[in-house]
Amino acid sequence: MTILEDKIRKNSAGYDVHEPPAGHRERFEARLDAVFHRDEARHTRPWLRYAAGLLILAGMAGLLTYIFPGNPSTAVAGQNEELRKVAEYYDRLAGEKLSEINQCAPSGEEAEKINELAMQQLMQLEADAGQLMQELETDASNERVYGALVSNYRTRIGILDRILHHICYM
Repeated sequence: MTILEDKIRKNSAGYDVHEPPAGHRERFEARLDAVFHRDEARHTRPWLRYAAGLLILAGMAGLLTYIFPGNPSTAVAGQNEELRKVAEYYDRLAGEKLSEINQCAPSGEEAEKINELAMQQLMQLEADAGQLMQELETDASNERVYGALVSNYRTRIGILDRILHHICYM
C-alpha cells in the first residue's frame, strides 16, 4: 500500500463531514410537495377535465367531417383516375405532334403561322372539353360525358396529324 492510501483510510471519518443529517430527505420532500403541489387541492372536480376532453374530440370530429364530407365511391374515383391518365397521354402526344410540326416547317415564320392555325383549331376543342369537365363535376357517373371527352382528345390529335401530314409529307 502507498502512503497516500494509508492516510486516506485512517482519516476517512474526517472526510465524511458533508453527509446531510438524519431526516434531511424527508424534510426536503415535504418542502417540495408544499411548493409544487399546492394547486392540486383546488381541483375537486376531475370530471370537468374529462368533459372538456370529450368536447374537444367531438369538435375535431365535426370539423373533419365538415372539411372532408365523405369518400367518393370507388367507381367514380377509378373513372377519374382513368380519365386523368387518358388526358396525360393525349396531352403528351399532342406535344410530340406540335414539336414534329415545328421541325418540318421550312422556316421559323412558317412554324409560327402553322402553330397559330393549329392553336385556333385546338382552342375551340379545349373550350368544349372545359364544358364537358363541368358536366362531369355535376354528374360524375355519366359515361357519355367520358366518351365525349375521349373523343375530344382524339379529335385534337387528328387535327395535328392532318397538319403534320400536309406540312411534312406533301
